[in-house]
Amino acid sequence: MYKLVRRRSGYHIVRSEEIEGQSRRTVCTPLASLNHCSNIDLKTWKEHLLSETHTKNSLRDDISRSWQRCTALGVDPASGKCWDIRQEKELGEEFRLLRELTKDIQPQIYSLVEGSGLLVTLSDERGYLLDMYGDRKALSAAEKLNFGPGANWSESSVGTNAIGTALAGTQPIRVAAREHFCESHHSWICSAAPIFDLHRKVIGCLDISGPTSSDHRHALELAIRGAKMIESRLYGNQCMELNRLAPNLITTVFNVVMTGLIHLRPDGRIAGLNPKAAVLLGAPSKQLEGAAADQWFELKQVLANIKAHPETYAVAGLPVACRLQPEFDTRVYPVLSPNGTLAGHLLVLNELQRPRISAQSSHSPSWDAFQPVIGQSSGIRQAVDTARQVAQTSSTVLITGESGTGKEVLARALHEASSRRNGPFVAVNCGAIPSELIQSVLFGYVEGAFTGARRGGSPGKFEQASGGTLLLDEIGEMPLSMQINLLRVLEEAQLTRVGGIKQVPVDVRIIAATHQDLEERVKNGEFRHDLFYRLNVIRIHLPPLRERGNDIMMLAQHLIAQLSKKLDRTVRQVSPEFYQALNSYQWPGNVRELRHALEAAITLMPGDLLTCETLPDHVRGKKAMPAQGMPSTFNLQRVQEETIRRAYTHFQGNISRMAKALGIGRNTLYTKLRDFKIIQ
Repeated sequence: MYKLVRRRSGYHIVRSEEIEGQSRRTVCTPLASLNHCSNIDLKTWKEHLLSETHTKNSLRDDISRSWQRCTALGVDPASGKCWDIRQEKELGEEFRLLRELTKDIQPQIYSLVEGSGLLVTLSDERGYLLDMYGDRKALSAAEKLNFGPGANWSESSVGTNAIGTALAGTQPIRVAAREHFCESHHSWICSAAPIFDLHRKVIGCLDISGPTSSDHRHALELAIRGAKMIESRLYGNQCMELNRLAPNLITTVFNVVMTGLIHLRPDGRIAGLNPKAAVLLGAPSKQLEGAAADQWFELKQVLANIKAHPETYAVAGLPVACRLQPEFDTRVYPVLSPNGTLAGHLLVLNELQRPRISAQSSHSPSWDAFQPVIGQSSGIRQAVDTARQVAQTSSTVLITGESGTGKEVLARALHEASSRRNGPFVAVNCGAIPSELIQSVLFGYVEGAFTGARRGGSPGKFEQASGGTLLLDEIGEMPLSMQINLLRVLEEAQLTRVGGIKQVPVDVRIIAATHQDLEERVKNGEFRHDLFYRLNVIRIHLPPLRERGNDIMMLAQHLIAQLSKKLDRTVRQVSPEFYQALNSYQWPGNVRELRHALEAAITLMPGDLLTCETLPDHVRGKKAMPAQGMPSTFNLQRVQEETIRRAYTHFQGNISRMAKALGIGRNTLYTKLRDFKIIQ
C-alpha cells in the first residue's frame, strides 16, 4: 500500500505498512442500481457548458443541481486542478482531531479495495483532504490533479465531484466520468459518503476514487461502510464527552415524559434510562445502567432483525416481550444517523392500564383510598403524596418506620388506589413464620412434598396474591438463607412450589415493610444487598407518633369512634384531661399502642364519659418522656397484662364478657390469664 503525502516541494508517494496484518479484501454485494460508467457523452457535457441548459433525460437530478451550483460559483470546467492547498496547521483544531479519530480507519477501508486500482481519502466538512492511501498508479494520477492531503475538494474549488457534492447534498453519491463538471476529472469515478456527528451535523466525507479502468463495483458501499465506522467511533467519543460535561443530560431530557425510556447501546446494554423506566422495571437506575437489557426483555432476535434492516424499523420499531411484566407494551426503535449508522436503540416501555369499570362502580367518585391514613403532619402528608404518585404503577414499594406506625394501613391504601384493587391483598409477616416453613408458606407446596402435606398441595402467598398485591411485612426478619429464593421469584415473576418442578407464573405487586435499618443489616451481612436493591425502588417512611404533633388528637378521635362501635360502647363525652394525657405521652409503641390504650380505656369506662382514669397506668398522668425511644420499664406485654387485669376486675371475672370486650377468643384469654398468673 502507498500513501500520498505533502512536503514543501509538493506531493510525494511513499510506501506505507499501516495495514500489514489486517484483513484483506472482502467480497461485497455490488449495488445493482449503479452502472460502471456514466451515460453522459462529450456532446451533452459541452452543450451544457455552452448553453448552461440541459434536459432531465441527460442528467441525474443530483448531478444537475451540482452543475448549476458550479456554474453559479464560476468554476472553470477546463481546469479541475486544485490550487487551494493548505498546511495542516492552517486547517484548525477540528481538522487535526478528525485526522486523529480516523487515522487507523482509512487503512482498514483500503485493505478491502487493495488491488482494485483505487485510493481512499477523507475530507473535513469544508472539503479539505486528510491522509490518502491507495495503489501507486491511482496515486500518481491523483498527484497530477493536486488531489492530495490539504487540498480543497469542495464544489467551489474543483466543481462537481463525489466529495464536494456529497458534502453539498449531505448524502452518499457516486460521480462517474463526464458527470464531473471539470474535464480533467472525466477519466475518474469517485464514490463518497458524508459523515455525521451526534447532532446530525456533517463533519467530513469518506471517498473511494480511481480511474474509470479500476474496479469500482463495491466502492460506494464501502465508502458508506467506512463513514459508518467513523460515525460509530465519533458517537462513542461524543457520548463520553456529553456524560462528562452534562451528567444530567438524560435526566433533563428523558424525565419530561411519563413513558419509560431506555437507551440501549448497539450491544444491547443499558446506556441510560429515565426514572419512569426504573420504576416499571422495579430496580434503581444505578443498578440497571450497564446491565444487559435481555435480563428483562427478550431482545436477542429483535436486535438481530434491527441490525439487519435498521431503516425498515426506524419509524414503527419492533415489539419486544418484557420478561418481568408480559402485559407491558414495549417497542424497540433503532437510533440511526442520517447515513443509517446504528448508534444504539431506544426502548419505549408503557404500562397497560387495566379496565377500571368495576373498580369505579364499587366506590363513589369522591372516594379516597388514602382516607384511612389519618393525619396532617408534614411527615404523613409527604408519605401519602409519594404513595399517590406510585399507586398506579407496578413498582415495588418499601415502607419503613417503627413498629406500630401504620405500615400495613398504608400498604392497603396503596392497593386500593391501584388498578389492582379488584384483586386480592395478601399480607404475610415474614418474621412470624418459622424458618423451616417460610418457603412453603410463600411459594406453596405440591402433594407429598413433606409429611402432613395437604392432599392436592396448597398455593402459597404469592399465588394467593396473583393479580393483586402482596405485602411482605417485617421483611428484615426473613432468614438470610431464604432471601435468594425470594429474589429469584421477584426477578423472574414465576415460582416453583416446594417439592414440585413446574414453573408457576405469578402477577403480583410487591410492597415490603420493615421497622429495621436494612442498610445496616446489609453492612452486617444479615440482609442480601441485591434483594435490598430489588425492594428499595420507592421508599416511603412513616414517622413515629411522637413526631406527629396534632395527629395524636386526630387519631384518637378516629379510633374512639371506631372502637366504641366495635365494643358496642357509647362514648358521649371525652374529658380534656384524657386528651392531655394522650398528648403528654411519647407513645413508643406508636399508633398500635395508642389503639390498645384507647381500647382498654373504652372497655373499662364505667359510664359514657371517657376520662384519663381508665387509661393504662403508664399513660395516665405521665409527663412526656424523652424522644430517644422506648423506656426500659415499658413493653407491649406489660400493656396486655395491665389491660387484662383491669378487664378482669371490671367484669368480675366473667370470661365471655371480657373476651368480647377485649376482642379476643376465650381460649386465648384463658391462656393469657394463666400466663399473667391472674388465675391458676
